[in-house]
Amino acid sequence: MMNPNGVMPLVLEAEGYAPINTQPGPSYEEKLMQAMEASRMDAYRHLAEQIYGQQVRLRSDVEDDAVSDKRMDAKVDGLVRGAVEVTHGIDGKFYTTKLSLDTSTLPELQGISQGTTGAVRHKWWY
Repeated sequence: MMNPNGVMPLVLEAEGYAPINTQPGPSYEEKLMQAMEASRMDAYRHLAEQIYGQQVRLRSDVEDDAVSDKRMDAKVDGLVRGAVEVTHGIDGKFYTTKLSLDTSTLPELQGISQGTTGAVRHKWWY
C-alpha cells in the first residue's frame, strides 16, 4: 500500500464495471440488477488488490522442448471494511461502481473487529 515515496496514500479508490446486456435474466431490469451486483463485486475486488495484493499462479507444460500448455490463475483474498460507495450508475452499455477507502480509518476498524477500541464491553446478562 506504499507509493514510491514510501508514504501510505490517504484514500484508495477503485472502479468496477459490468456489461448489462450479457447478464443472465429474461428482462432488462433483471439484467440491470445482476450488472449492479457484478459491478460492485468488481470494485471491491480492485480495492482488495490494492490493499492485499494479488496471488498469481502460473503453470507451463513442456513436451519435446516446446510449450504445450500454459495456465494462469489469479486470486485475491482479504477483508475490506470501511469502503464507501462514491458513485454508481449506467455508463453506456456498462454499469459502473466507484468505491473509496480512507486508509486512516483502517487501524480503528481493525480495533473494532478485535474488540479493542478502548470501550469497556459488558456482557448483556450482567
